[in-house]
Amino acid sequence: MDQNQIQQITDRISHKLESKGVSPDRQSITDKLSSYINEFGVVPYEAERKVLSDQMRLFDIPEDDVSSAPSSVPEGGVYSLSDIQPGEWVTVEVKVVSLQTPSSPSISQTGVLADSSGAVRFVVFSKASEIPPLELEQWYRIESAVVDSFREVPSLKLHSGSRVTPITDDRSLMPAPPVALSELTPGVAASVQVKFVEEWEARSDRILQTGLVADGSGKMKFILWKDEGREKLTLGSVYNIFYASVDTFGGRLSLTLNSGVWMEDEDTEIAVPVVAPAPKGDLPVTSVRDLHVGYVTVQVKFVEEWESRSERMLQTGLLGDETGRIKFVLWKDDTKEKLVPGKVYLIKNAKVAEYNGRLSLSLNSAEYLVVDGADDMVVQGAAPSSPLPVTNIRDLSVGFASLHVKFVEEWESRSERMLQTGLLGDETGRIKFVLWKDDTKEKLEPGRVYHITNAKVDEYNGRLSVVLNSAVYEADDPAADIAVGTVLDSYAGTIVQISGGSGLVKRCPVEGCNRVLSRQNFCPIHEIQNNYNYDLRIKAVLDDGQKAYNVLMGREVTEALTGMTMDQAIDLASESPLGLEEVQAQFTEKLCGRYVRCFGNDFEGRILVKSAEFIHLDPSVTAELMNRAGSVSGGEINE
Repeated sequence: MDQNQIQQITDRISHKLESKGVSPDRQSITDKLSSYINEFGVVPYEAERKVLSDQMRLFDIPEDDVSSAPSSVPEGGVYSLSDIQPGEWVTVEVKVVSLQTPSSPSISQTGVLADSSGAVRFVVFSKASEIPPLELEQWYRIESAVVDSFREVPSLKLHSGSRVTPITDDRSLMPAPPVALSELTPGVAASVQVKFVEEWEARSDRILQTGLVADGSGKMKFILWKDEGREKLTLGSVYNIFYASVDTFGGRLSLTLNSGVWMEDEDTEIAVPVVAPAPKGDLPVTSVRDLHVGYVTVQVKFVEEWESRSERMLQTGLLGDETGRIKFVLWKDDTKEKLVPGKVYLIKNAKVAEYNGRLSLSLNSAEYLVVDGADDMVVQGAAPSSPLPVTNIRDLSVGFASLHVKFVEEWESRSERMLQTGLLGDETGRIKFVLWKDDTKEKLEPGRVYHITNAKVDEYNGRLSVVLNSAVYEADDPAADIAVGTVLDSYAGTIVQISGGSGLVKRCPVEGCNRVLSRQNFCPIHEIQNNYNYDLRIKAVLDDGQKAYNVLMGREVTEALTGMTMDQAIDLASESPLGLEEVQAQFTEKLCGRYVRCFGNDFEGRILVKSAEFIHLDPSVTAELMNRAGSVSGGEINE
């Protein structure tokens, strides 16, 4: 448990004692809590009860005068769902408010549990055969459940060591007050009050309804999958929605309603306008740069056709004018015909939608016709007509680029439409490429070096990739080679923090898993694993004075930098009362405040360190700098 959480318990104990006219030693309370919880693994509420009881005896306060149970943990050690933290083993008393079909044979049951403070997803593993199936609308006392977190979404895991007991007394569940959409986090939304403001066309046969809901704080996408007994929402109505799942994709949150229940609220109005249906009259022409969600008329050139990724899609690609480009989609419809690449069209009353922060045009509601004599329209960002100079992979950006690269790794295609995919590399890095099936294109040969001219560079979820269908590529001489990825970036600065999860860690031994286990040897996927594998690593923050970097060092770099081998770390942990935390503590003592130069590459916001070395400052330079700093006050430092 981290220091902030321990401090909160210290504050609760101190306030109870101070209310009785005594002045407790807060530091002593904190030290005892830290020892019980972090050194000896005592459950937090038991540690709080023990320390409070000891303090009451110290000050001769009758135990009846102050409840020995923590204020946030009722008598019996039952946690409120709003108070549970990842990594804890907890006891909760909850109601099953939703059950869903498990997505894996290793899971026997999944759904949503709730109490008056909130709601959380739960999972019962198939191995836990002694746990009876939970029933919808039934209350249960669940003991020794593990609080897990995946992609910042908390959940309760019920395993073979958990105990589930039905609660037979009558209880009512009072949902928590509505939460604003802008304040939602991944997990389960106990309650939201929203208005259905825009309905979108379902792009899958499995979707019953999708669109946007809104409240005074903002808008959010929702999706309702086809499910027996589910009915569509009414556009323009206000709803109270309980226990919907809050999911994240591409950095944006959305609501999935299948786990929840909702009621229309006819007495409440939310002042958010509803997106009107398609207009009956013609709208004025709008440039691509000035488009907005709603309905528009545009005059654009069909600059690039993409292969359809759905059987329901008739055509997709890019349209553009002098101010920019935009994706369009045309769904299969007997009344619609395909557009002709290279032609300029006047498109009336097309629908503009927004997804993941990007606008797109849907043409099914629109009328479009060819504009004669306008094929010479110049489109911003269109493929260049002349070869571009070669760009290093490290310097690529969205658009078009020429590359000199080696085909370093071929991946198995996951789509019948894909001809080839894998990794290309040069001295500065690697990048994924895709080549879609095209009668005019041939596969690349692994291991060969290629000159690729005017390839398209795309970005998805913050990562770049290269599409070769618009490019011209030619192989170099078979003897040609490139030392791929040998150039590493250098990061120099002070290690200001050794983060949690550093030092000696235990990993799941199941093939293909390798996840770090909890203190109780618990894997979020494969449960208790006693035949774990050890590993050594450092997760740290490196500050160069202008920017802080999250760095990750593997076993070899960790051993070289700390001078401690993994075998020595295992011996140290087995002999110390602190266990694994002793290794992290020694790493913190050795490294925090030291100047280090790391060599590695950025991977999704974290520097993967290939090698590292201490920076030893020149004493003469240090003395000169300090003399300059002290010259104002007349001080001087001799070497």
